[in-house]
Amino acid sequence: METASIALDPTALTSELSALLGNADPTQVVLAFDGDGTLWSGDVGEDLFRAAMEEHFLLADALPALMAEAASYQIPLPAGADANALARSLLAAYFAGTYPERDTCAMMAWCYAGRTLADVEALAASALSRADLPGRLHAELRPIFDWSRSHGVRSVLISASPRAVVERAADFWGILPADVAAATPAMEAGRVLPRLAAPLPYAEGKLSAGRALFGNARWLAAFGDNVFDIDMLTTAEVGVAVRPKPKLQSELARLGLRLLARHP
Repeated sequence: METASIALDPTALTSELSALLGNADPTQVVLAFDGDGTLWSGDVGEDLFRAAMEEHFLLADALPALMAEAASYQIPLPAGADANALARSLLAAYFAGTYPERDTCAMMAWCYAGRTLADVEALAASALSRADLPGRLHAELRPIFDWSRSHGVRSVLISASPRAVVERAADFWGILPADVAAATPAMEAGRVLPRLAAPLPYAEGKLSAGRALFGNARWLAAFGDNVFDIDMLTTAEVGVAVRPKPKLQSELARLGLRLLARHP
């Protein structure tokens, strides 16, 4: 019979990581983290998207691609709607279960077509400030980051949210842009195009995105909160669930994952 996973105090987890690290070269070892729901509560891609909707930020450059997405899933659209209204309809369809999460994550990265990267980054900074991201950080992970820094182990972030906002959110944890894999739109002449530049770091895509960041380095531990993190969690030597969603919670014992004790 399967038993429920026992929540580990962060100190117990860092002791386990130290034992596993042993005398290995720490510069050839990584910890990988999901972002939304793992490093912070909520979804920073949605924070950015909501800010964009409030400011009617999307341009007509995104219209054809948004209409094509709606047509692919037979999502009804309001007549004469602009790009902002179409994007809102797609997001509503996602919450209604008629537009897949993978496609939603991609759309929320390329829907800024026609905008400069600087435009999107400025909106991302404003969105995170308004959404109080510092107050949403998961404090139980601080000892893990302290451990990785003190041992010289690299920490990377692998997220399906838009790069423009993920890089800014990652900075609150001291993670550099070079250590981030995220949904990245294609660019041309300094402006966003309505498509991705590379495969989305989602589910199994998190493995290839991670390896693109750190090559053959030893994947010591992975941290996630959702079933879409399972590929990453089970590939690392130690898979750690952080405030897991119910579907992942139900799989912890079967998959042999650790559960990080939640900070009060």
